[in-house]
Amino acid sequence: MARVELIQNKEDIAPEHYPLFTELAALRGRISGPSTIMLHSPTLARPWNEVGEYLHRRSIVKPQHAELAVSVAAREYDCAYVWAAHVPQARKAGVSKATFAAVARGETLVGLPPEEAAIVNYTRQLLRDNRVDSAVFDPLLAARGVRGMVELTGWIGRYSALSFVLNTFEVLPAAGKEPLPDRLPVPALRKSARAPLGAPRVALISSRDLAMQADPAAPPVFDTIAEGRKSVRGPFAVLMHSPPLCQTVFDVSNHLRFASPLPARTRELVTIVTAREHDCPYVWASHAAAARREGVSDATITRVRDHGDTATLAPDEADAVDFTRQVLRNHRVTQTLFDRLRDAHGVPWLVELTALIGHYRVITATLNAFEVAPATGAEQLLAQSA
Repeated sequence: MARVELIQNKEDIAPEHYPLFTELAALRGRISGPSTIMLHSPTLARPWNEVGEYLHRRSIVKPQHAELAVSVAAREYDCAYVWAAHVPQARKAGVSKATFAAVARGETLVGLPPEEAAIVNYTRQLLRDNRVDSAVFDPLLAARGVRGMVELTGWIGRYSALSFVLNTFEVLPAAGKEPLPDRLPVPALRKSARAPLGAPRVALISSRDLAMQADPAAPPVFDTIAEGRKSVRGPFAVLMHSPPLCQTVFDVSNHLRFASPLPARTRELVTIVTAREHDCPYVWASHAAAARREGVSDATITRVRDHGDTATLAPDEADAVDFTRQVLRNHRVTQTLFDRLRDAHGVPWLVELTALIGHYRVITATLNAFEVAPATGAEQLLAQSA
């Protein structure tokens, strides 16, 4: 049973949001799955949904590969709902039985069709290790092109984020759907990943001229981001290789940064915890300074960086750090912590908090996969590569 009331009928939301409900229901014939949770925050629900609409309707990634990557993400994060919804789609798209068996049980990929093994290996490395070996990444890039790799990574990040929402709120598939096999063992906290490579794996689109060269449709998106953020850099300089995907991710980012009910201090703290858990130096360098500006102490930031315990933190900081770590490490949140945050802040606030973690899974996956490092001299998170 879900931890909150699922929004499935128009009458479950305020009348001013009826048009949004009708719009989203028309896309799938009903409101289901993550939308039943996201509609608790209607102003976030529309941009959040647009990311999925782009991927499902316009992505250049083959359905076979997209659905396989989604299924691997569901397995890695033990999300029964996403597994039940997408494994049948993956089978329909042509993924082999042998590949599914290996994915379901977390087994090795020896003897699997090479294209499928490459997708599984890429997804596993990105989600488990926060880095991808060049021997895995480079052949995929050569075969699929930059836009194809950006969008494949977008599929992985997107369904990681959806898994966080569905698991946190305990939304389960209907009876009789494809069952998720027993949970894989949750790994012990790993040592930090290596620092990024010396150069990004693809050209970063950081000027309007580069945007035009990459895609004639890119300049309007580039202009929107440059106007809002003063420049195009970091994850958006990668995502610009798929301009419409970039626009949808930017819209979610704008909501979470400028329209979310989360206090800025909480938002920045959760962001640096997500950066730390995903070993992402770029996000850490960008947001550790922002966290300090919003009142997060140096002691708390150091504790987050060093994977320290939360016993001596202020209660609200401890709850924010613990919630984020539980989502990312355990793929579940304890009932006690969930109830305390829900009772203190309300369901929409908790939806936004979980969505923020999911959004930065998309961002960190993009930066880590494409080896985007912070500027020279930025605050360090990881030891430098030799």
